[in-house]
Amino acid sequence: MNTRFSFFSLVLFVALALTACEKDEEVTTPAPQPEPERVVTITVDSPLENAMYSLGQEVHINVDIEANFELHGYAIRLVNTSNDNEVILEAGEHDHGTAFHYHEHWTNNVTMHSDLELQIEVARSHDHDDVEVKTVHFHCHPM
Repeated sequence: MNTRFSFFSLVLFVALALTACEKDEEVTTPAPQPEPERVVTITVDSPLENAMYSLGQEVHINVDIEANFELHGYAIRLVNTSNDNEVILEAGEHDHGTAFHYHEHWTNNVTMHSDLELQIEVARSHDHDDVEVKTVHFHCHPM
């Protein structure tokens, strides 16, 4: 009986030793993936930077806005920087989307040589604190 008990004890000891030495499976958590970069592209087809317009000439304002995430609207201003930053044209849209298009015409009616600035401001966040800005400068003649 003693031999049987010793053999059984030896088998039990080896079995316990083998199971105790098994390597636990490592639980790995996948690394968090970084958010893709949030990109806004503002394309101004017209007016061109440093363009010149004569009196009575139509200035085409053509702007495309695209992003790889949802935007929260835009504002467009045409400012006469030679005349105390007089706002000549103001437009915008408070809408959500990934693409906007703005097209408008303004006729040059300045009475003195004027430097104008087209300002495009795109809201990147709900609270409109994070904005993307683009400006285009051009000149208008009074004659």
